[in-house]
Amino acid sequence: MIKNGMFWPCLRGALAGGLVALALAGWSAKAAAPSIYLIELYRTNQVLIHFYTDPNLTYELQYSNTRTANGTPGGWTTLYVAPNLPFPNHYIIVDTRTDPFRFYRLKVSP
Repeated sequence: MIKNGMFWPCLRGALAGGLVALALAGWSAKAAAPSIYLIELYRTNQVLIHFYTDPNLTYELQYSNTRTANGTPGGWTTLYVAPNLPFPNHYIIVDTRTDPFRFYRLKVSP
């Protein structure tokens, strides 16, 4: 889970081209604040990243494999962009685990 709605260290996570996004159209749950609510192991070398979206907003799932001098993540890269839709959704993004750690966050814009 995400602490403070910011990021989550995921053991051995990394992008390796096998990105899949699933959207459940018409999902009835409404996201209170942008947050990743679950990161779970999937198969041998993958993770599933779950998040909800509110209507009429664009969500960017970003990751970082680096830490700054004070230990916080730095150098964010976009992994997936959830489109601006007129209804809420639930997304499940598949990411491959090849690095010793990875941080994830959601960036939201109108």
